[in-house]
Order: sequence, then structure tokens, then C-alpha cells
Amino acid sequence: MRHTGRVAVAIVLGAGVLALAGCGGDDFADADLDAGKQTFAAACSSCHTLNDAGTPPSQIGPNLDDSFRASREVGMSDEQFAGVVQRWIRIAQKPMPRDLVVGEDARNVSAYIASVAGMGGESTVRPANPTPEIPRESRQDQND
Repeated sequence: MRHTGRVAVAIVLGAGVLALAGCGGDDFADADLDAGKQTFAAACSSCHTLNDAGTPPSQIGPNLDDSFRASREVGMSDEQFAGVVQRWIRIAQKPMPRDLVVGEDARNVSAYIASVAGMGGESTVRPANPTPEIPRESRQDQND
């Protein structure tokens, strides 16, 4: 069931990427990436994996390298990534709290994630949990 949640989050992130791909927004060019990395390590890495952060992998929230790798491969800009991340911070869905970081911290974290997410090699593929077999007596018989 956890795998399904991760897939749903990845789909939502992908939809956000598409929705915001052409939108203007904050200028992230002067964001402090070092401060963003520090804030990510302190506030985000307990749930999210990001190889560049140098923190232990987490399996609670989506792996941000995995979430953004395909979009990066097709040429999405860092500014678009940063806009998506900043928006996600504001509209996060449980279990992630909304506005976990705000203001300049949110801007710095967004720019930091955008600058490094999906840049490394392929990720480790975790096998999906097996789907339990439904007992025969519980199935609806289509041939009544």
C-alpha cells in the first residue's frame, strides 16, 4: 500500500510540473543554495531522499531524485523545478505538513532541490509489495 502512495505522490508532482511548466513565478537566481541544503537536511531529509544532501535515505516521502529525473531528462529548467517545489511546500498533502518551511527558507530549499534533484545516476528500484490473493469464496462469480 505504501508503494501506491508513492506512485500517487509522483503522479501529483508530475501533474504539478506540467501545470507550472509555463508559469512565471519567483526568481530563484539569487537564492542561497547552501542555506537551502542546510534547511533541507534539517527539515526535509527525515522523509525525503535527495542524494546530494548527504543524509541517510528515507522511505517515508518520495525520493526527490526519482520524482524529478524524467522531467530533468526532457529539459525542464531549474526555475520550473523550483516553482513546483515551492508550490508543493505550500499545498502539501498529509503526511507532509503544509508550509513546513516558509519565506526565504522555502525559496532557498526550493532552489536547492531544483539545482540537484534527478542529477545522479539511476536510483535503486525497490520491489513492489505483493498484492494479496483474494480468497475464491470472496470473489463475485460472473457466471451466475
